[in-house]
Amino acid sequence: MLPMRPVSNCISLVRYFLTISLSVLIWTGVSAQQAATVTLTGKVTDEKTGKPLPFANVFINNTTIGTNSDENGNYRLPNLAIGNLELVVSFLGYETVKQTLRFEQPGTRTVVFKLREGQELKGVTIVAKRNKKREKHLRIITRELLGRSKFSKLCKITNPEALRISEDDDGHLGAQTVKPLIIENYALGYRIHQDLDDFDYFNGKVYYGGATRFELLEPKDEAQRKQWRANQKEAYKGSLKHLLTSMVADSLQEQGFKVYQVIPDSLRIFKSVRSVNGYNSIANHLHNRIEAVRGMRLVRPGELPTERLVVSLTQLEVFNMNRKGRSPYSDMPYAYTQITFPQGYMVTTPQGWVVMPMGFEIAGDLGNDRFSNLLPSDWKRDQ
Repeated sequence: MLPMRPVSNCISLVRYFLTISLSVLIWTGVSAQQAATVTLTGKVTDEKTGKPLPFANVFINNTTIGTNSDENGNYRLPNLAIGNLELVVSFLGYETVKQTLRFEQPGTRTVVFKLREGQELKGVTIVAKRNKKREKHLRIITRELLGRSKFSKLCKITNPEALRISEDDDGHLGAQTVKPLIIENYALGYRIHQDLDDFDYFNGKVYYGGATRFELLEPKDEAQRKQWRANQKEAYKGSLKHLLTSMVADSLQEQGFKVYQVIPDSLRIFKSVRSVNGYNSIANHLHNRIEAVRGMRLVRPGELPTERLVVSLTQLEVFNMNRKGRSPYSDMPYAYTQITFPQGYMVTTPQGWVVMPMGFEIAGDLGNDRFSNLLPSDWKRDQ
């Protein structure tokens, strides 16, 4: 893990950015190393009895990469990339286990999972039976999970009975799943298995988390396969994956993004920015509160050839210039996102797969992605 150093003055800020810029140039000759892979093997058993759990789901979170344990509880996942991954193991009636693994050398690794029988879900009021109140809440949960994009009309939750919905006295609407929620996305061609650890909806804002497994649907014909692929490419445009890939490739402008980095308070000439004639123009903020940045100024090499560090000690303001939207600036009517790194950085692959999020926070346009336009982390633009 690379050390983070605070920027104390203009000279050090310039040197800081130049160091990042120069470090990007050293990524050469890594293709052979990237080809090296890991095979993961192991066994899934009951924690108390030690008995094997056959047909448990073993998968990498947010991807199409997964398998099932055999009748003896054994599993095998070949051709995994070197680096970090979050492995998830789930079995009906048992608590889902998530474990972050790091592979620094190719070869075979063995990891054994011992699952614990599940506990009753906790909540103030659990709503399980069909009634008008549950149907109302289910509509809200469905809307927030699937989103409101044009693709959401082609998505469906096939087993809503897996949801246990709770109501708190303070108005929070919560939900958890007793088994994976199945979402069929016939816009992008995926069946999504979602273990919903937590769902909270309050005052129009939603927070949810869990483990996500993508399964490829079988197209009915070649025309549908081509349509799914076209829709996937459309969903990719302007996505977080697209943004990160563009940062690593230093092609933000070419891909339709403009990114600004907030200048630390200690380096600002003026402590406040005033609007002119009632208009909050971005020009009033440039070189004072924010500065335009290229991808090469934000990206460092990681410890492994498959890793890149996206580094920013201050907030990033991102515009998707190919999509109209609302922003704080009167002269920038484009889709607007704020990204903050509480730890100062996160780790991604060159293909935009976030392998160590480090708690990064997204607000705005990119924070509105839902399952109707969500692509698996291992999706490739050129496959």
